[in-house]
Amino acid sequence: IFHLPETAPQWLGWLRPAWLAMVVFYWVMELPHRLGLISAWVIGLLMDVLYADPLGLNGFLLAAITYVGWRFYERLRMYSVVQQGGVLFLLVLITESIRVVVQDVAWSRGWSWGVVLPALMSLLIWPVVYLVLQRLRLQVRVE
Repeated sequence: IFHLPETAPQWLGWLRPAWLAMVVFYWVMELPHRLGLISAWVIGLLMDVLYADPLGLNGFLLAAITYVGWRFYERLRMYSVVQQGGVLFLLVLITESIRVVVQDVAWSRGWSWGVVLPALMSLLIWPVVYLVLQRLRLQVRVE
């Protein structure tokens, strides 16, 4: 009989990059007319339900990333991938900090310096994600 392994240790969750934030950041930066605030907010609400976070938290955070992407997309497109990674690092760090504060208020969880790790992992993996999404966009011919 096939046996599924036990779930990963809790501390490994901090090493997970912010996948959805990176994808939203890419699409808003490359094609700002394709992804709107409401779309980002609805995706975030679905994420709230999936992760059992306070309703509206992820919607707000993804909408904030979308707004920043809209506001500065012309400038972000001229940045190198490394500079875009730096901007993404700051956005993920800010959104993860807000998430931890809200969860602390809602459930008295407290926070640790582990909040920096998802932002750092997102920074490190951003060049690969950028290249994969760029290739996908060109293959599918999304304009």
